[in-house]
Amino acid sequence: MQQISETDRFNVLYRIEASDRKTAQELARDITIEQTVEIPFDCIPQEHFNKGIIGHIETLENPDDGLYDVTISFRSDITAFQLTQFLNVLYGNISLKSGIKVLDISFPHSFYSHFRGPSHGIDGLREILGVYNRPLACTALKPMGLSVTELALMAHEFASGGIDLIKDDHGITDQQFHCFEERVSICAAAVEKANLASGGNTLYFPCVSGTFDLVENQVRFALSRGLKGILIAPFLSGLDTMRYLSEKYGIMIMAHPALAGAFFTGANHGIAINVLLGKIFRLAGADISIFPNWGGRFPFSKQECLSLASSLREEIGWKRSFPCPAGGMNLQRLGEMISEYGNDSVLLLGGALLQDKRGIRENSREFMSRVKAHST
Repeated sequence: MQQISETDRFNVLYRIEASDRKTAQELARDITIEQTVEIPFDCIPQEHFNKGIIGHIETLENPDDGLYDVTISFRSDITAFQLTQFLNVLYGNISLKSGIKVLDISFPHSFYSHFRGPSHGIDGLREILGVYNRPLACTALKPMGLSVTELALMAHEFASGGIDLIKDDHGITDQQFHCFEERVSICAAAVEKANLASGGNTLYFPCVSGTFDLVENQVRFALSRGLKGILIAPFLSGLDTMRYLSEKYGIMIMAHPALAGAFFTGANHGIAINVLLGKIFRLAGADISIFPNWGGRFPFSKQECLSLASSLREEIGWKRSFPCPAGGMNLQRLGEMISEYGNDSVLLLGGALLQDKRGIRENSREFMSRVKAHST
């Protein structure tokens, strides 16, 4: 087994609420213990300090009244290089406290060799689609409750309009009115028919959901039908489930943030959106990370969204992932979105393409026309 140096560590930047510097130092020390040995300070063997098992306080700064930013490093191998234990060290017990927020993570090279990250990334998905000089256009099959025939017709119209990616809505799973295998078979066939007629290359990503064995069987079924990607909500199905599927099957992963909001909607507690939906989703294999764009249905700022996009595309030891701003976007926002996010992004319009009376195919063509017109 590869030997990891005691000095091989990853850094976490926490923001903590504290009335003064002394209190902040005490809280920071508490994190170094709570997230590692979890015993009283005077019970910790000296050897644990000597070997770096306990977290190290690297820096402590005071950016604002009542707030302190502390960088703590942890020995990499206490994670066992398992995603679950990494998350446990990162924020396990202290998530149950208050006034502690993860603002950033810096990974050592050892993480890049133990965690594969996205199986395809931006460059791989572009190669499959044959699209290199513009953002990708994405839409969703919805609403829940339509028949399989209705969903398939919708998929055919989207593909006929030239959309790059069609995903199931994350609420469309294995309900009796659109069972997974029937839905995937018929929708995949509808997209393939449209592609053959138009010469296009639209990809269909079905939503996988349920127990672990059911999700894995759904992935196998999708692959057997020639599909190259899936939609998964990792906070519903499990972050490590997403990692496993990416590593074992090499399938493209579009990650949906359902349920994740509980981690980053608090001002001074939780995990920052750029860390959770950016760096952690990327580590766990997301080729595309969907997130709520500013000015839509969800309360996120422009700064948060652009920081998230940067964390997905940062040149580090994993393939770059596509940011996918969504959540109530429309055709009128496309120019702004392309200007802010650039070509290496996936632009998701859902309900907006259903509203115009011209119909899905014409609205999809308009979507594609505007994407191409605004791109460089």
